[in-house]
Amino acid sequence: MTERPSEADLLAMQRRAEALWDAGDAAGAEHWLRRAAAGGSAPAMGMLGALLGADGRIGEGIRWLETAAAHGNQAAGMQLGLLHTERGNLDEAERWLRPAAERGLPEALCNMGVLANRRGRDEEAVQWYERAVRAGNPTAMRTLGLHLARRGEFDRAIDLLTEAARRGRTDAMAVLGALYLDRGDRTEGSRWLRKGAEAGDPDSMFHLALLLRVSNTPYLAGDFTDPEVLRTAAAIATGRTPAQREARRWLERAAALGHPQSLRLLHDM
Repeated sequence: MTERPSEADLLAMQRRAEALWDAGDAAGAEHWLRRAAAGGSAPAMGMLGALLGADGRIGEGIRWLETAAAHGNQAAGMQLGLLHTERGNLDEAERWLRPAAERGLPEALCNMGVLANRRGRDEEAVQWYERAVRAGNPTAMRTLGLHLARRGEFDRAIDLLTEAARRGRTDAMAVLGALYLDRGDRTEGSRWLRKGAEAGDPDSMFHLALLLRVSNTPYLAGDFTDPEVLRTAAAIATGRTPAQREARRWLERAAALGHPQSLRLLHDM
């Protein structure tokens, strides 16, 4: 009979799997997670389920996550809720997310808002997002901020989006930029779009590029036989003004990140 691995052995397997995953060796990580999971490690079961789910092996991933949850791994229950949400199994997602939400887990509170929103229960969704915001969840701050902006509650929306951005949601910066531009504040709108673009957010890159393409285009006046006026006109016509060249660079960066609108615009330019 094979001797069951000790707790120290299981922990060593798990750490080896984590190191391999960080190094980009998913197959190696899976090998060691399977060994640790077979040895009874609930954390390894949960990690294996998450790995399989991310790899598209949803059914097997769910089975391992359910086993992990049955062994007391609360994070696995949370992951199950997310997987079922992605698959559209809202009732099953709620079965796993609600206990975590009732324990006050910020991510679970936020995802209960997602479930309510998908069911068309807007007010219930807002209540869950409010609770998640109070628990410090930046995703809920961005989502609720966007919702309030659509309702015309701009001041609170901007406060929430600003805090979401401060907590690492770079995609909140594009929303902030758009809000300020819609309100006629070009300086603040441009500042947030540039900040988001520099932080790597493709939506910010795209909208900054659109702003640059229509900005700083000089009004041409004077004698069109003047070589300097002709050079300026040619630069505008061919998209070679400094602002237009910068716009193209941002579009190319966003396109390299897979941003669909940037890809289409570059194709049409």
